[in-house]
Amino acid sequence: MLSKQLQQIRNQNRISSREAINYLFTDFVELHGDRVLGDDAALIGGMAFFDGQPVTVLGVNRGKTLAQRQASNGGMVNVSGYKKALRLVQAAQRFKRPVISFIDMPGADASVYSEQHGQSQAIAEMIAEMGILTTPNISIFLGEGHSGGALAFANTNRIIMLEHALFSVASPEAVAAIVTTNDDLNQYLPMTAQQLNQIGLVDEIVDEKNVLINLRQALKQQLSPLRAMTSTELITQRQQKYLDIINNF
Repeated sequence: MLSKQLQQIRNQNRISSREAINYLFTDFVELHGDRVLGDDAALIGGMAFFDGQPVTVLGVNRGKTLAQRQASNGGMVNVSGYKKALRLVQAAQRFKRPVISFIDMPGADASVYSEQHGQSQAIAEMIAEMGILTTPNISIFLGEGHSGGALAFANTNRIIMLEHALFSVASPEAVAAIVTTNDDLNQYLPMTAQQLNQIGLVDEIVDEKNVLINLRQALKQQLSPLRAMTSTELITQRQQKYLDIINNF
């Protein structure tokens, strides 16, 4: 069953971050570069308006064609991408803009280049910065999101997942390579939107029929109450969300 789901979410015709951004937001201004190493094509980032309100937008760009996927490293964000994202999140903090992240990635870039330039530190800094944001943040899983690479964008007040999306500590292939028992891994390692919703990690699952219309409604519904919360309430809610999951296991 999971193999069919993987085929579906890795299909080149599946909705991309770029398509979602173009549909959901107006006046999107994309920023490039991390001011140190360069610009990572796997990470789209900039400012836009959602329902007339300014927001900061982050999106993992996986690409659709072979050429696009090669250019964007298949959505595996490298150290420049995380530094670019961190720069945008810090600006969102200063200007009090909500942060909306779109995730579809097999994991973070594991190249020698990224490791030599501090990939793990960049991911850790991104997780920490998202955790102390005094503005609302929401992550939206369009396809798959695995490892700390995806978690960097998912330390958020709300998590929205498309109905067939996956979110896990590692890709199914990596898990299968590590675990050699015949046990059903789903009971130990929930990945699907439905399983993660049951344990309280996912706040809303979006029906993929008329996906963009449904996604707009979900984002509006989840963002609206967050705007009324104080800075302290936003940080506390974000922390408590994950603590509750840990305590329930």
